[in-house]
Amino acid sequence: MRTVAITIGAIAILAVAAAAIALVADPEPIDAGAAAMIALGLMTSGLTALSGLLLARAPWGRWGMAALVVLAMGLATVSDSAVTWIALALGAGALVGLLGPWLRLWTRHRPAVEAPGPVPITLMALAPTAPLVVGLTAVEGISWAHWLVVLVAATGSILYAQGARAGLWLLRVGVPIAGVLAIRETGGWGFFALAVATTTVTVLAWLPAATRTTTVITPPLPNPVPRKPR
Repeated sequence: MRTVAITIGAIAILAVAAAAIALVADPEPIDAGAAAMIALGLMTSGLTALSGLLLARAPWGRWGMAALVVLAMGLATVSDSAVTWIALALGAGALVGLLGPWLRLWTRHRPAVEAPGPVPITLMALAPTAPLVVGLTAVEGISWAHWLVVLVAATGSILYAQGARAGLWLLRVGVPIAGVLAIRETGGWGFFALAVATTTVTVLAWLPAATRTTTVITPPLPNPVPRKPR
């Protein structure tokens, strides 16, 4: 089963990489800067999903990779590059492997006991997905504010995943501030999409479930035992 999982995962990440190359090579009508940010997000998200599939054997790795392959194939069709056909062919093969029965025995069927919960997982997933989300909302043009919100969100997410409270406060305060700056530089439907994404991250970061992940719980120590004099 391991060989099958590695083969399917390799085809899937190659499909995502081919789509990223096709998008950067000929991004029209998408802005070149937005295409670069989207390509970066495709690769970081793809590597994360691949790790979840092969290392953690998690169902989210399988379904996340399948959704990413579909998105990558759709983005590849925007480009007129010859690499588009390679991305579509690899993507079709990857979807057959990911959606078929071959990974049924490889992936876990029960959640891990130590799983942190949906809110912390969402905040931890910001690091690889932030470039993809922001890039898709700013297809008409990328400014310094868009790169800033990606940097703040990714840094906060990485620190948060390590249990640092600074990461949580970056998500609570830094993301909404940088998000407002990026929203002001975003036009069209991306204005509303980025506003919804920024608001969602901020609300999740202020939930009690997000705080528990960075709280070190110290068990109560027993009372000292008095020593009897000899």
